Amino acid sequence: MQINNSAIISRRIEYGMSQKSLALKTRVPSSTISRLEKGENVGFIYVVKIMTALDLTIEDITIKLTPAVDMKIVKELDRIRDQSALHLIEGVLNKLTVQEWRSNQKLSIYYDWHKAILFKQEEKYEDALKCLDKALTLIENKSSLEYLKADLYMAKGNVFYCSKRSGQEYYVKAGQVYSKNIDKIHYRTGVKLYTNVMWGYCQTKEYDKILAYALRAKCLLKKNESTFLLDKIEEIEMKAKNGLDNDRIV
Repeated sequence: MQINNSAIISRRIEYGMSQKSLALKTRVPSSTISRLEKGENVGFIYVVKIMTALDLTIEDITIKLTPAVDMKIVKELDRIRDQSALHLIEGVLNKLTVQEWRSNQKLSIYYDWHKAILFKQEEKYEDALKCLDKALTLIENKSSLEYLKADLYMAKGNVFYCSKRSGQEYYVKAGQVYSKNIDKIHYRTGVKLYTNVMWGYCQTKEYDKILAYALRAKCLLKKNESTFLLDKIEEIEMKAKNGLDNDRIV
């Protein structure tokens, strides 16, 4: 069996674990983990212990097609979204065949998610929603990937708003997932989520609900010594304060 060491490295980093902390949790020597992540052969009992600690399955770590099915492509898509370089998505999706994208659940979820983003850009909103629902269905019985629901629900909310419908329900769902998986989700996702929730409440003029989310977002930024989306947060926060002041005057 050929082990996809990139899947192990990717999940370990996602969980915020060093090789040393993973070794302490699994009682597998750090040197063995290092060898496994370099693609060297190690005892299968060690592989099982590491899989268990990282919530991985045989399907997740087995290369079924070619070494091209690699989690590096997931990081590439994450970087593209983070930098709002969405015009690059199609090129990345074309790097693998559809069969390769469907070779494991995480890749399949990423494929449907980013196809949805492309459909949204083309204003094919129903096609985008179908892709997102397909991705969400893939996660239903995969607890180790539940944290991805935050991004998927947020994407679904964005599609609804772009198609002139309220997406607030999905922003709230994303917030619930984020609250349960803070240790597995990058802080920038949390900031984007809080900003979207604030914007949604601004559209419905529920100004009293905005300030609490602004505080959460600012606390998250302070904790990570970042100014990501700070201008947008403060802009919506100011609109909420002005809206509340006007309500008091009336």
